[in-house]
Amino acid sequence: MVILMKKQKIKLSDIILPSKKINCFVVTIMILGVISGSVFLISLNSTDKINTINHIKTFIINVDNKSFNSGLALKNSIITNYVFDGLIWIFGLTIIGIVFNIFLTYIKGFTVGFSVSSIILSYKYKSIPLALLYIFPCQIFNIFVICLLTIYSIMFTKNLLCVIVSKKGNNNLMFKRYLVIFILCIMLSFLSSILEIYLFPNMVKIIISLYK
Repeated sequence: MVILMKKQKIKLSDIILPSKKINCFVVTIMILGVISGSVFLISLNSTDKINTINHIKTFIINVDNKSFNSGLALKNSIITNYVFDGLIWIFGLTIIGIVFNIFLTYIKGFTVGFSVSSIILSYKYKSIPLALLYIFPCQIFNIFVICLLTIYSIMFTKNLLCVIVSKKGNNNLMFKRYLVIFILCIMLSFLSSILEIYLFPNMVKIIISLYK
């Protein structure tokens, strides 16, 4: 039983960390995106900053007053996540598409960095709990999904190149693995949307009530 558990742990780690070099590369792209998003907010002019602050505060007020359609919000969240996931997976099936996947990973990081910085700019010292709620667990799920899909898309492209150039490698096996990862990521994205729409607003209301 102990041996079996060890094997299962190894298999799980192999799935999450299939290639150290590719993992580090993708995570670096994501981090650069987060940093760029934060810096971009700082570089905005006063008018754009005010508009961003008003947008964030309006969203928080709507959450506190329950004046948003949770069903519609869930639908939009799922569609957004699935489109993002689907684009990365499809681009990964082509050799040139890997460039777009790297860009999409960067954009995801940029969005997270910009959003967190916007919350901090809007609520100052009160923003720390709100920023943490925004990141954990919803955005962690989303970041993990995007990174995992991008990692496997790069691996699939490398395997495809190997098959084309040297006629070596098993592209069918790699495709099956790539498909399984995509299905797993779709499930995680759905869970992320559920948490984002039903857990995050309730936690935000609790945090807001502490400052009233």
